[in-house]
Amino acid sequence: MQKEPTEKLIKTILQHVSLLPEMQEQLLSHIFIRRINAGHYLSLHEKDNFFLHSGILKKENQLTGDIAHFMLEGDFGIFPADRSNYSFVSVEPCVLFVLRAQDLDNLLSRYKQLISPYRDLIFEWATQRQRRIELMLLPAAERKAALVERLGWSYNRIQNKDLANYLHMNVSYFSQLPL
Repeated sequence: MQKEPTEKLIKTILQHVSLLPEMQEQLLSHIFIRRINAGHYLSLHEKDNFFLHSGILKKENQLTGDIAHFMLEGDFGIFPADRSNYSFVSVEPCVLFVLRAQDLDNLLSRYKQLISPYRDLIFEWATQRQRRIELMLLPAAERKAALVERLGWSYNRIQNKDLANYLHMNVSYFSQLPL
């Protein structure tokens, strides 16, 4: 495994919990790197956990084409159930760290101090979904402004058609709204 990306992952984890060297070693021994090219689907097992090291993913409903979520560098995600209509599609080339659900369960049972920070990750994951619901209640111009603020400099890395889709707007109307 490349040293630099895993260092970034460990630094991110250390923001939430102290890791003894043995714990770091155990964690890194269960993580694998998945790279996907722009426009490709992410393929993982149901309930696998992942950390987006670089790139942007969109969570898209395969039946309707609706975009439910954007994931940016540093975001944590859980791969949807096999029966889900949602898939993750890369907006640009992505590098992810993946931890199988079974390996995560084993690590959490072995290192109890990881349970609380993992709960925090799950809470943040759920909070992001709640923010989308709240975003959709705003008038169109405010929705766009709030999305621009949330995405920051990554806003320009996503096509207007995807941003408009996410906000449930026509792309022409979306493009006319001020930034």
